[in-house]
Amino acid sequence: MRRLRLRGRRGGAPKPIGEARVEAAMFRRRALAGFALIALCLAGLGLRFSFLQVDEHARLSARSDANRILTRPLAPARGLIYDRNGVLLAENVAAFRLEVTAEQAGDVQDTVRRLGEFLPISDDDITRYNTLRKRKRSYEGVPLRLKLSEEEIARFSVARWAFPGVEVVPYLTRAYPLGAEFAHTVGYVGRIDENDLNRLDAGEYAGTTHVGKTGIERYYEPRLHGRVGYEKVEVNADHRPLRVLPDRVAPVPGDNLYLSIDARLQEAAEAAFAGRAGAAVALDPRNGEVLAMVSVPSFDPNLFVNGISGADYKALLDNDGKPLLNRLLRGTYTPGSTIKPFVGLAGLELGLRRPEDTVLSTGEFFIPGQSRAYRDDVRGGFGRVDLVQAIARSVNTYFYSVSLDMGIDRFSSYL
Repeated sequence: MRRLRLRGRRGGAPKPIGEARVEAAMFRRRALAGFALIALCLAGLGLRFSFLQVDEHARLSARSDANRILTRPLAPARGLIYDRNGVLLAENVAAFRLEVTAEQAGDVQDTVRRLGEFLPISDDDITRYNTLRKRKRSYEGVPLRLKLSEEEIARFSVARWAFPGVEVVPYLTRAYPLGAEFAHTVGYVGRIDENDLNRLDAGEYAGTTHVGKTGIERYYEPRLHGRVGYEKVEVNADHRPLRVLPDRVAPVPGDNLYLSIDARLQEAAEAAFAGRAGAAVALDPRNGEVLAMVSVPSFDPNLFVNGISGADYKALLDNDGKPLLNRLLRGTYTPGSTIKPFVGLAGLELGLRRPEDTVLSTGEFFIPGQSRAYRDDVRGGFGRVDLVQAIARSVNTYFYSVSLDMGIDRFSSYL
């Protein structure tokens, strides 16, 4: 039989019909396999797309917002402190500081040197700036000088054009109007350090730079601090702020405190020392309220708010009066004399003494059978004293005598 042949498309030698059918079938199988592979890849992409867009939408959306939106904390205003009559003891005052942005300033050391020609900049200022600069990004401003005076602001404003990246920025700072008078009682705030970070909640103190260090400021820190707020800022890939978003949570200011202390009585108690070192506490016997707490000598707490200079701190340490010593809490005062009125009252109630009875104070008292002498504060004693004189002069001998006559059992039970 004669075999049929096909000619090629380009006039080549004709192929047998059976061979052409085989090639066509192979082509169809390959096309189907390719189509199946493409369909499988598309299905895989679809499943992956569904997984990312549906199942992982919440997590990935949050990550995307975290890259695009920066949550910036807003520090709350610290609560104020008043005395019982509304006299302000601790307040927040507006101040101005000089901030340097390293990225815009260029050569920071040269900028600081040239600034020193217009404004006084101490070594402490430079040290504090270099320390803070390590914690900040290059496009963030870092304080160089705090609490600029009006004259200093005016002097810098004239030459402002020569200092790119240097700005005068307003801020709130703690101030103590009565200064040293309440330093040991109200205390003071200071910049947060490593020790403070270990005991404070990082979330609650985000954006806060100061914390109570001593006195009322430290003891009532949770109430004075308030609650931190937040605002959202849109940033670029380098975390540079682009715009502030309207979604904002306002900070809650701290509570204002009204103390039981009377500033007028505090001033009178301090004046009574007439420059002598010591401590005094005045209590209201009706309810135990503290009306005055004085430790003399004292110091200006405003020096510590924004970081005390080395020279000022050394002057306080070298002061013979030890103004940093809180004699109210750390003074070693023997409280023995506070028991004497109760011993005298016991002697009257038990019939051991009458108010007019006297005891001879020779400066020493001996318990029978003991060789040890219990002494009065005055060598040689006070002579003969009755109960009123014994309390007024705090005569140890008189109350030693009453206690001995009482005996240990009645002494213990009465007290």
